[in-house]
Amino acid sequence: ELCIRDSLETLEARVAVGRAGLESSLRAANARLAQAMADEHEYGPEVSAAIDDVHGRMGELQKATVQHVFDMREILEPEQQRLFDRKVSEALTSNSRN
Repeated sequence: ELCIRDSLETLEARVAVGRAGLESSLRAANARLAQAMADEHEYGPEVSAAIDDVHGRMGELQKATVQHVFDMREILEPEQQRLFDRKVSEALTSNSRN
């Protein structure tokens, strides 16, 4: 149990650094979108490109999050994995916000 906790804490620390970079990149992309909207005042090519950039960065953040979920799962014991899988599935399919 202690070994699993130590491994998870190490994993969390490592992912926090990567997540901070991805979130910063997403904020910058949103700022570029805001600037493109202010420049074009319509759904023009700059706005379209900026939206694609935002979506790409959001996708990268989601991919990193899903990879982190699998990395955490790998550390767990089989019974813990089953519970974890159920909780992840519930979180992804829930219509309510907690």
